[in-house]
Amino acid sequence: MENKILLDLLHSFAQQRTRPDKSLYMAILLRDTQEIAEKTGLPPGAIECAALEAGIVPERYCRNQKSLSTADQLRLLRSHVAIIGLGGLGGTVTEILSRIGIGRMTLVDGDCFDESNLNRQLLSSPGNIGKSKAEIAKLRVQEINPAVEVRTLPEFFKADNGQAILHGTQLAIDCLDTITDRFILEEACKKASIPLISAAIGGSSGQATVIFPEDPGLKDIYGPPGKAPNKGFEASVGTLPFGAVYMAAVECAEATTILLGNPSELRNKLFLTEVSDHTTELFSLPGSVEE
Repeated sequence: MENKILLDLLHSFAQQRTRPDKSLYMAILLRDTQEIAEKTGLPPGAIECAALEAGIVPERYCRNQKSLSTADQLRLLRSHVAIIGLGGLGGTVTEILSRIGIGRMTLVDGDCFDESNLNRQLLSSPGNIGKSKAEIAKLRVQEINPAVEVRTLPEFFKADNGQAILHGTQLAIDCLDTITDRFILEEACKKASIPLISAAIGGSSGQATVIFPEDPGLKDIYGPPGKAPNKGFEASVGTLPFGAVYMAAVECAEATTILLGNPSELRNKLFLTEVSDHTTELFSLPGSVEE
């Protein structure tokens, strides 16, 4: 009976709309989703999932369509991603994935914003200096997309809390700024049997790779964990904002690909870019295994 009531409400609010290519679709507007939530007590995410199951597209996702099917959008809304680090990379990753419609996010960072973050960290502002990055990230997600369920952890990712943090997630996105911590995250992902999307930035350059549990992973990039430096090249060249946004977009593209069940373009490969002169290179990692 409850399902019938919800479906009746969805169909009563649904309206036919037209895409830029003149194709038609049935849509439900945000204000109507909010009204249904008030009437039923259901969370917005559950209502959006029910709408998509009924072939009704939440209007906020209409421009995802043609690239993403209704089934794809539903799959993303039922996905759970961990974003580890909420600075230059992580803030932009959080923003993008909220907008594309990832239904659940675990947001992890024990740091607070300081003035040096203002040049590149999307979630930073003068008013947020001294505030928890994790808590500000949660507020931003809620502001952008109320349908996203957020789990906030204002703590640093470590070997002793990694498994609890990653529990229930489908993949992790590395937005950390130290190589040592990346190895800790990689090991935790292998134990949790989930893929890891890793990126690093420095100046206007960036790199990215995708590591599945059975892959050699970071040691093919940095060498053995015990011999790798703690900081990468960003420590000596700084970080420009367009480099951070560019590499965050790369991570989000790979996350969407993997969550939709498609082969990762960066698995067992190293993507390198110099954003300022628009050059990119893609290398196969030496210890990679066949997918």
